[in-house]
Amino acid sequence: MVVQTSFAGGYHYQLDLTAKLVNNPQKELSAIQMSWIYDKELSAILMDGEDLSEAKREETLKKRATDILIGLTDMKYFTSLLLDDQPLEFAKVENYKLLLNDESRLKMNLTIPLKKSQQLKGRTLEIIVTDDSGVGLATFVDTNHLQLGEVFKTECKAPSLVQNQLAEIDGHAQTTETMTVDCR
Repeated sequence: MVVQTSFAGGYHYQLDLTAKLVNNPQKELSAIQMSWIYDKELSAILMDGEDLSEAKREETLKKRATDILIGLTDMKYFTSLLLDDQPLEFAKVENYKLLLNDESRLKMNLTIPLKKSQQLKGRTLEIIVTDDSGVGLATFVDTNHLQLGEVFKTECKAPSLVQNQLAEIDGHAQTTETMTVDCR
């Protein structure tokens, strides 16, 4: 991702996350829909020099979305899913879109499919978000930022959220957030 080099020298950014659990007709977890809202400063850096005129805006955002997706894919979306402490594998993301909101903040919407759908009933799902570089803080803010959807609302308890500081890298706290969904 082009932006990675811009993070050196004390730069720090924040990503506000929202996630929604997606089920298939068999009521299994099949994907996770995520929205990544970038802070104003990082949004400005990512869009610096880009043509956002009315005529070119959609084309520019589509091109930038592809670049951002490559970066997110390389970083495994800063996200791990554990089902009963076992990692789940992601399939290739094909459904994504980048928007620029009224506050000049970029919002990347993407659906991350699982390689194999999973039954949640009787199990515990953990969604772990971290930026290993310590440069970014990806945060759910609170448990309202994980939407269970109708199927999982009836099968699972309300999510819980825990944030831990792992280390400090170049003056930046490396944190991890774990959103836990108990369906036992």
